[in-house]
Amino acid sequence: MTLPLGKFERFGMVVADLEPAMTAFARIFGIRQFDLCELSGRRAALGGFGSLRLELLEGTPGTDVCGEFFGRRGQGMSHAVFLPDEDDHTVLLERAEALDVAVEADKDRLTFATRGQLGGLALVAQLTPEVFTDRRRFSYSALLPPQKLYHFGAVVRDRETAIAAYQRLLGIDDFLRMELHTGQGLMAWLDGKQVEHHAQTAFGRIGNFACELMQPGEGDGMYQRFLAAHGEGPQHYFPTILTPADFAAVRAGCAAAGLNVRFEGAFGDAMRYYYLDSAPLFGMCIEIIVAQRPDWWQSLGMSAQDAWRVGLNV
Repeated sequence: MTLPLGKFERFGMVVADLEPAMTAFARIFGIRQFDLCELSGRRAALGGFGSLRLELLEGTPGTDVCGEFFGRRGQGMSHAVFLPDEDDHTVLLERAEALDVAVEADKDRLTFATRGQLGGLALVAQLTPEVFTDRRRFSYSALLPPQKLYHFGAVVRDRETAIAAYQRLLGIDDFLRMELHTGQGLMAWLDGKQVEHHAQTAFGRIGNFACELMQPGEGDGMYQRFLAAHGEGPQHYFPTILTPADFAAVRAGCAAAGLNVRFEGAFGDAMRYYYLDSAPLFGMCIEIIVAQRPDWWQSLGMSAQDAWRVGLNV
């Protein structure tokens, strides 16, 4: 028994002020337009293209799911928004009750208090089309051209507990488990300094909703520091795979905008992955994969199903 949420639509950020947030995302991703509306009593802006769609929700402290997040964490990656397949939402409410998930309901959407179960991620079912009241248009060339939302990543305390919750609530059938260990084929650098880094990760997907769950281990890295600072929660957003030459072409411009490389990991001659500073995007850390060979995922021992779970369309 799962929550029949329907189609994944967008990822939600809680921000202090919509105007600078819209400008930052437009400048970095090249988003041309944000549409303004009100969602659950809060000002919001929706924008993006293709599968890379964002909801920026203006935060204030409160006792509701997003208000609690803003009061505790401040700005950051918060929730996933889905479009239910059925007009009758009684089943969603009944399933939530059976699964012991509290629900905040208004006429337009249901917000599920799943942060404690899903590694800090809240879930939202958008019941009716948004009513837009204004829009902002931008004409920036993207500093980091995005392709699609391959997956988002959440830091969790216990990988297996989180996997079970994602399977129970979202119906994800299975996960690709991976071990990150600098003594076993991985090299890692944090702020340019080589570090020891251990973590257990897992990739799962249902439809176009793909997630990575990361349990920090020994050593140092972005996962360890995120857990220490914030507890469990969504930590990164993965929108881009580049060649080494393409990454070299955009790296200086990203750095000039504050998107400096904070963490780098390397798997031999197959691929490197980079996490960029989250401050310029109000708590969203961007992951970039730089593929060093065309068969990079095959060379890591992945099957086509494994690569699909990571978010690739293969």
